[in-house]
Amino acid sequence: MSILATMMAIFALIYSMRTYRKTMQIVHYGEIDKMYFEILKEALAKPHLVRQGIERDVEQATEYNVYAFIVWNFLESIYDRCMLDSELKTTWFPIIEAERSIHLVWIQKSENRAKFKTEFLKFIDEGKFEIV
Repeated sequence: MSILATMMAIFALIYSMRTYRKTMQIVHYGEIDKMYFEILKEALAKPHLVRQGIERDVEQATEYNVYAFIVWNFLESIYDRCMLDSELKTTWFPIIEAERSIHLVWIQKSENRAKFKTEFLKFIDEGKFEIV
């Protein structure tokens, strides 16, 4: 009887751990989604942050530099999470690709590249966003 109780306790523990892990994934996904929504709201309020090939005044250029850093920092965090949870790639790789197309020139500048990990920069430079 004690063997059965032990087996049930182990099963319950494994089940609880899996349920907890799934719950945490959902919570983390919600956090990521909210953060990206806030970034997009800023772009809606100030369209010069996402327009390509326009001339920006000094204030707009400063805002763009800060905004681009925020975007790339967010994308690096997403990349890190995607490397740990491949299910996220389906949702977030297309977004990384879309943001890359807008802000690629910014991250190609040497003073900006120094702010990011080499593996992330290699991923961005290669532009291979296939979901494997």
